[in-house]
Amino acid sequence: MLKFYRIISYLLAPFLRLFFYLRCYKGKDRIDDVVNHFGVATIARPSGRLLWVHAASVGESMSALTYIKHILSRHDDLHVLLTTVTVTSADILRSQKIPRCMHQFVVADNPIWVRRFLEYWRPDKAIFLESEIWINILEALRSRNIPTYLLNARLSDRSFARWQIVADSFREILKNFTLILAQSQEDAERFRFFSPHNVEQIDNLKYANEPLACNNELKQKLEHFCKGKKVFVAASTHAGEEEIILAVHKALSAEYPIITILVPRHIDRIPTIIPLMDGINYGLRSKIDQIVDPVDFLLIDSFGELGTIYRLADVVFVGGSMVPIGGHNIYEPAILGKPVLHGIHMENFRDTVKLLRSENMAFEVVSILDIYDKCCEIFQDENIQKRAACLSQRNPLAQIDRHIIIRE
Repeated sequence: MLKFYRIISYLLAPFLRLFFYLRCYKGKDRIDDVVNHFGVATIARPSGRLLWVHAASVGESMSALTYIKHILSRHDDLHVLLTTVTVTSADILRSQKIPRCMHQFVVADNPIWVRRFLEYWRPDKAIFLESEIWINILEALRSRNIPTYLLNARLSDRSFARWQIVADSFREILKNFTLILAQSQEDAERFRFFSPHNVEQIDNLKYANEPLACNNELKQKLEHFCKGKKVFVAASTHAGEEEIILAVHKALSAEYPIITILVPRHIDRIPTIIPLMDGINYGLRSKIDQIVDPVDFLLIDSFGELGTIYRLADVVFVGGSMVPIGGHNIYEPAILGKPVLHGIHMENFRDTVKLLRSENMAFEVVSILDIYDKCCEIFQDENIQKRAACLSQRNPLAQIDRHIIIRE
């Protein structure tokens, strides 16, 4: 299989060139940078040590940037080359303007182009994110004795089943990695099925992402209203979900001293939400200094304050998930140590849902009664709260540092 792949990668070179130029026409590549895919650099290589990091998608790129910022802060003589596949991920990096970090689009897996790329960049080490496994690139790195790592490694159900069909070939491919750092126990076991001697498990690199910012002045004001109460936060809600949250609030308020904080996804919908508040003692964020306590419901009519509000919560419901929107980011409250509820429509965050549900940090709910029951369970079960709080203390960067030694 591997010999056949190499032959095909040579023969397909003209078609790959055409493919990448067509991507420029569709806006998926840039004409000024398309030669990167053919191993041609468009920026100069700096002198000194160079770490090559490759992340294909936006999600992988964000994880890569977390690690890159960390490693650059520890090694002031190191430069990093980050390669990506998508224009969006390239734009994210360029907007960050990280000193000593450069971007190029990834070289295609053609032996001639890969050789050209490596002869120019001469990386001291190479790190690939999650499931980026390219046969010719990996073999070229190994032939040059360049230590190569698969970081935050994962094997999906489909990939695991497919690689079992050609298990012997996959074993040969994985030998090219100096070390595979799997993002979960399940992923570690799957990689060890093929390569038992170079696999370790670490916490998912997402656990190292920086939490949303906190406005301490606002937090102190909100704590006044939350004192002595359970705090139920409903964030990024859409039409059809506010009615559900209000029903849950009324049910919970019959059992607990509680305050609900509602943060609609689009604050221009506030005028349509206020009429639903009939019979509820609520206050508006924009008039927080005029609110007469006690209130049991706060309606947030301002932007950019979820980081503050999440820190107050005992439990968080993330909207766009009870209605067919595709969900919103449940990781943001989870990284702050908050148990998270979500509906069935989480198509935009499948990987995050799988990760947090495996940790018993995220819980799917399908009805008003479901949300009520799960809130009651979380309020009463200290183990759920403690387990959630432990998430914010994870330190995958320290674990990675023990395995990937940049200066040897």
